[in-house]
Amino acid sequence: MKTIYQKIKFDNTFYLFLILIILAGMFKEFTFIFVLIFFHELGHAITGILLKWQLVSITIYPYGGLTKFYSFENSSINKEILILLMGPVTQIITYLILNYFFKYPYIKIYHLTILLFNLLPILTLDGGRLLNLLFNKFLSYLNSFYLSLEISFFTLFFLIIYIIFNYYNFNLLLMCIFLFFKVIKSLKNIKYSYAKFLLERYLYDYHFKKRKVIKSIYQFYKECYHYIGLVDEKEYLKHYFTKNKN
Repeated sequence: MKTIYQKIKFDNTFYLFLILIILAGMFKEFTFIFVLIFFHELGHAITGILLKWQLVSITIYPYGGLTKFYSFENSSINKEILILLMGPVTQIITYLILNYFFKYPYIKIYHLTILLFNLLPILTLDGGRLLNLLFNKFLSYLNSFYLSLEISFFTLFFLIIYIIFNYYNFNLLLMCIFLFFKVIKSLKNIKYSYAKFLLERYLYDYHFKKRKVIKSIYQFYKECYHYIGLVDEKEYLKHYFTKNKN
């Protein structure tokens, strides 16, 4: 727990929002929101540590959190799914405990809002990342990402339209705009992520049971060993990185 404590940090927006909350006289409500978010992220962190992942940081924002690990792009899909799911599961357990001791109706509202929003199929949220991992079981690394990206933009577009014309929630609108730029950032970083994915395959020995013949280096799957034409992936990647190095 000491290691986890040292990794926790608060975004500057958290302190700004906290000041506004105190001035508005809603510190008690904000405390419950913070507890739900904190234990949600703690669920991710503890599960990752138990699975021997190296925890980088836990960042707390006003309406959510972000747990980062130093992990490999070729990590086990099932382990990644477990780490993702334990965030919402831990939040549900936290809510049940809070609801038992404190009979405030808004606790349920805050819990469901955080939980359901976080499970939306938008990359950077648990729901979008979970969807991407499930796609990775059947599709190539890049196809999984781009399909998840399309679903993310589709979801954000209709969510923003709904908020503007029906819900009129300014805070939620700002959150959607923030997520939009986060998704754009993940699109810009995909080349780096895929290069890291390929480099790991070249540097380390992964003993995958599945075998697949592909036509291009851009068709690699997670948890699958490849043959590009008649050449196995180790030889192909050796030639690929040697050529790009020169």
